[in-house]
Amino acid sequence: MQQRIYPQQWHNQHIYPALDCPELDADMSLARANLAELAGFIDGLDQMRENVDALPDFLREVRLRTRDIHNIGWNVAILAACRGSQDARDPQAKQLASRARALNADLFKTLAPVEDLMLALPEPEFERLMQDPLLGEEAYRLRHERRLHDQRLPVEAEQLVIGLGTDGLHAWGNLYNDLVGKIRLVIDGREMGLAEASNLLSSPVRALRREAFDAISAGWEGEQETVAAILNALNGWRLELARQRGKQRVLDALDLSCHQSHIECTTLDTLMAETYHARGLGQRALGLMARQLGITDLGPEDLFAPPPAASSRSIPFEEAIAIIEGAFARFDPEMGDFARMMAEKGWIDAAPTPNRRTGAYCTKFADPVEPRVFITYAGTMDNVITLAHELGHAWHNWVIRDLPMSQRRYPMTLAETASIFAETLVRSALFEQAQSPEEQRAIAWAEADGAATFLVNIPARFDFEQALVAERAQGYVSAERLKAMTDEAWGRWYEGSLTHYHPMFWAAKAHFSIAGFGFYNYPYLFGYLFSLGVYQQLMSRKAAGETNVAEAYRALLRDTGRMSAEDLVAKHLGQDIREAAFWQGSMALVAAAVDRFEQTCG
Repeated sequence: MQQRIYPQQWHNQHIYPALDCPELDADMSLARANLAELAGFIDGLDQMRENVDALPDFLREVRLRTRDIHNIGWNVAILAACRGSQDARDPQAKQLASRARALNADLFKTLAPVEDLMLALPEPEFERLMQDPLLGEEAYRLRHERRLHDQRLPVEAEQLVIGLGTDGLHAWGNLYNDLVGKIRLVIDGREMGLAEASNLLSSPVRALRREAFDAISAGWEGEQETVAAILNALNGWRLELARQRGKQRVLDALDLSCHQSHIECTTLDTLMAETYHARGLGQRALGLMARQLGITDLGPEDLFAPPPAASSRSIPFEEAIAIIEGAFARFDPEMGDFARMMAEKGWIDAAPTPNRRTGAYCTKFADPVEPRVFITYAGTMDNVITLAHELGHAWHNWVIRDLPMSQRRYPMTLAETASIFAETLVRSALFEQAQSPEEQRAIAWAEADGAATFLVNIPARFDFEQALVAERAQGYVSAERLKAMTDEAWGRWYEGSLTHYHPMFWAAKAHFSIAGFGFYNYPYLFGYLFSLGVYQQLMSRKAAGETNVAEAYRALLRDTGRMSAEDLVAKHLGQDIREAAFWQGSMALVAAAVDRFEQTCG
């Protein structure tokens, strides 16, 4: 039977036929007209403050009027971002993204007085409103934001922050994305963009890995002053905004990040302390990988190297989908069907394109609620695992697609749990199904690589960003200082497991230049260790004969947008993530994986 050939570029024409189509322009015009009417309606809010009985009807009308405007702005922004990922130089995508950002910013500015009212209401009155079925859909989000009500600026100032952010804060993040599309490199005699070059870091040929690494580093070196300006601007903006907000209570960057991540600072402190104690596991994994590669001078150019036995094996995209579908289906048949559906419907963009952005991600349209996955697929095992990671995100979005929009917004910490859980399913299935010691070694290698990434590289990113925020509070941080800070952070975590570090990592890693989030790093570590705990518990229950394990996992995912991480774990796992014991249990699973890798090495 001939294997199905899947499309490898997005099919988004049913959302809008093209970026410049009449249907899109008509929707944007409709959204603008509806927004003007909404603004006029909200002008009546002052009268509602004095008429408590009429307030619920007023707020329900605001929510209903907001929905369509929000969906149009969301869909147009995602469509523009999708095209901009395929070609970071596309002028239509940039222009459309700007229009969508302006619409979304104007919507949030218009809603600012309503948000201010909801966050400032006396508790009894607020709770009465949350009994309303429609208004109560936002109960968790509003309760969460009410905890920072003392950080709110006056409404006019909040509107100003939103408005200035469009061409201020977010413009710096967009500039970084433009650089990604602009940089061109020559490697192995061929000109290519950063996305294609990054895949060469997984080459089995060390000379090619080194050439790619050196070219990528040199490419970013040529843009180092621009990226330094981006990082200084982003962090300077956040620091100044926090200073302006902190008139009553001063919160530092990590306080605010934990709030965004829906975790307590105690949880983060415990997580990082236990990880530092366990960093030797990641270092040991790197040592074992170096031994298998037959090298004594392991460097950052080797961190994505494949296992030697898998050096000539290229995995076609269709086979990758089949691998992931099968692994997902062993846990939940519907999850397996979903992975195949994503490929069949053209919801995965995997084919290399000129000026393509680096990395991989999952996003989603608002109406219809459909996920999308972006990856530059080159047939490596690392690509397969990354694709499983992003399809884990997509499954998460699919499972909650029927929930109200506010309950479909979950924090990064819990988002990464779903993606890394999906990785674990694929790795476990591949290990069990391996037909030879070499195949088992390849999967054990991937597990060891995960230990090195999550227990060493991710924490090094976190340390670097902490230092960046602290030094930015004292003044501008130069490119040379950013290099030194990177080496210092890597030295604390990698120690002697690498012979040299990656001084341009601060520029090459896009996560540091994301405008909407600071500390886009520790949630991956949280998700890695949390997902291992979830996986172990669910598989133990499955082995004990429970038949509702897949449903239990879906129930956990459905709660990720309506409770804190601490409450979620207490409800679904009966454990306390503020305590070291939870994380130590997950570390034991990592240790077992590194042991298994050592055993396969012989």
